[in-house]
Amino acid sequence: MSERRLLQLVLAGAIVAGVALRAWVLSSPLGTLDADEAVWGLMARHALDGELSTFYWGQSYGGTQEVLLTAAVFALVGSGTLALKLVPLALFAVAAVLVWRVGIRTVGEPAARIAAALFWIWPSYAVWKSARAHGYYSSALVLSLLLLLLVLRLRDRPSTRDAALLGLVFGLGWWATPQVALIAAPAATWLALARRGALPRLWPAIPAATLGALPWLVANIRHDWFSFAFAPGGGTYLSRFRGFFTATLPMALDLRVPFSLDWSLGPVLSGLLLLAALAWLAYLALRRRARLGVLIAVAVAFPFLYAASPYTWFVDEPRYLVLLMPVLALLLAEGLRRPQVAALGVAVACALSITGLQRMEDSPRYQTRTGRVDVPDDLGPLLHALQARGDRTVVANYWVAERITFESAERIVATSHRYPKFSERVAASESPAHVFIAGSAAERRAQPRLVASGYERIPVDGFVLYSR
Repeated sequence: MSERRLLQLVLAGAIVAGVALRAWVLSSPLGTLDADEAVWGLMARHALDGELSTFYWGQSYGGTQEVLLTAAVFALVGSGTLALKLVPLALFAVAAVLVWRVGIRTVGEPAARIAAALFWIWPSYAVWKSARAHGYYSSALVLSLLLLLLVLRLRDRPSTRDAALLGLVFGLGWWATPQVALIAAPAATWLALARRGALPRLWPAIPAATLGALPWLVANIRHDWFSFAFAPGGGTYLSRFRGFFTATLPMALDLRVPFSLDWSLGPVLSGLLLLAALAWLAYLALRRRARLGVLIAVAVAFPFLYAASPYTWFVDEPRYLVLLMPVLALLLAEGLRRPQVAALGVAVACALSITGLQRMEDSPRYQTRTGRVDVPDDLGPLLHALQARGDRTVVANYWVAERITFESAERIVATSHRYPKFSERVAASESPAHVFIAGSAAERRAQPRLVASGYERIPVDGFVLYSR
């Protein structure tokens, strides 16, 4: 078999594998709608009625570009769980194409296509995240890759048009999430050093960035710069820096399992592979930095910038490394130029993703939990029971309430920790139903009071419904 034919088969196999992995996620408990996703879905529905928000309901961060995209999907096919997840799935597919385009200007062909294939199927966390409507990770991923592509274009040929586009992309990325700065800061620094004489021609980036970030700016001016009112974080700079190398980076390489934190191949072999990956980065930084400069700059600077955030104390999942994952795929693909080696690398990556997804699904730490009990995946029986009894307002905790409201298409409205109008409607109801997770301490505490108030206790497939 010719090398060209083998490469075509590898790429085609990776495309099919990536689709199959996502189909598995969507059809398994890994794809179960969670409350955070339900809120994004509710926001998209309300956007169709002209109710727009700059940020995720109840927060001063998390831009809503994906809400607008999801609203467009809802307008075409109707709202629902699968329709909600189509936007992140599509954006990750766009990101894979952009990995290829960035790769053409850095690692070159055929490594650029191999990198795109790697990113499409690996790591398991990225595959899982691509099927989660978590609001801004997918859009920030696309915007950060566009930023890298524009930086490379400006390195090759400075132009006012690309400078303006770079600024606009950064502004939109900043509105989506300040995480984009982890890519933008080292990339911009690299560009400034690579094309010092071209800096005066890049001035359009400043007004364009202001335009892209305008919703963020307006909201902050109106609300006393509330985006800078950070919630208390955890750990120290050094502990967060250490956590990058001991927890989240290994997960981003599929050497540790998200949520369970188990070592995928055992601590010894996984640790050795982690050291090999770091050694590969050091080799590229020393020997191939002229060609891979922007990728090296981002990879080297990332852990130092990452540790500066007070939020990165959380290491159960590599959510703050999503924007780094395409860079990791590109740097690894630099060593997979030969089709035979690429075939082995893609096969190993696919095997790691399959193993990681399986272990995520099996891990009790993956499940959404409240009060030390798991939230059931299927709300269908509960919604049927509520509708059968004529209950239209519900008191429930966050992990159940938002899903009730979304999955019932707001025919039933539950208390909301994100949207006060829902809670006001429930509060105005004379006798709202109460829903608890079966076996929860909250249900045991509330039972005497609710029964004394005339509520009937009704077990419903993992839930307990109190209804009059």
